[in-house]
Amino acid sequence: MEEITLDSLIQEHKERIPQLHYKPSPPGCIGFSYYYYDDSACYQKWLATTKRYLGITFPNDKDIKEFVAVSSEELSPEQQRKLLAILEAFSSLPSIIPDARITEIKEKEGTGRNAINVTTNINNSNQQSQTQTQEQTLAVELFIEAIKDDLTGRQIKELKQVVNNADGDLQKARPGIIDKLKSFGSDVASNIVANLLTNPMIWGGLGV
Repeated sequence: MEEITLDSLIQEHKERIPQLHYKPSPPGCIGFSYYYYDDSACYQKWLATTKRYLGITFPNDKDIKEFVAVSSEELSPEQQRKLLAILEAFSSLPSIIPDARITEIKEKEGTGRNAINVTTNINNSNQQSQTQTQEQTLAVELFIEAIKDDLTGRQIKELKQVVNNADGDLQKARPGIIDKLKSFGSDVASNIVANLLTNPMIWGGLGV
């Protein structure tokens, strides 16, 4: 297995960005254009691997949050270049820049026994928070992967439009989302659920 390094992750993404395709809106329609990769599964694998690499190599660095936030934005050339720029910044300046919140708390508490106790509590809290964040991120990625396996880019756009029509209120948009999924075919929703349930991590978490 080829060794994973920051440079190899950067090079892989540099070669991928020119392969990004643009799908314009159909004639007479507005807001249904989107960008996509032919091999979206390969991109999702790279993204998950890169997030894990950054978490291991640069623990608690402030720019990891920025990378995760940008990766959640809608796929576009600018968004992809932002991801590349963050990785190149890590490569150029590999020193860890800790979260400012933790540094501020340490400075306020000062030194001594109380400071040691506070630092210990902060570290424990931060580890728990990081673990929860990683679990939440992984869960979101699993759901997104399951959805993308069975929906086309255009269908995802149509679902987003339903939510937009409900002013971003997901509960209000719920009936419309269900109707839209039904319009895609009876097998679509069942396939998405099946993909989720047959994932070992989700199945194991059901406790059955």
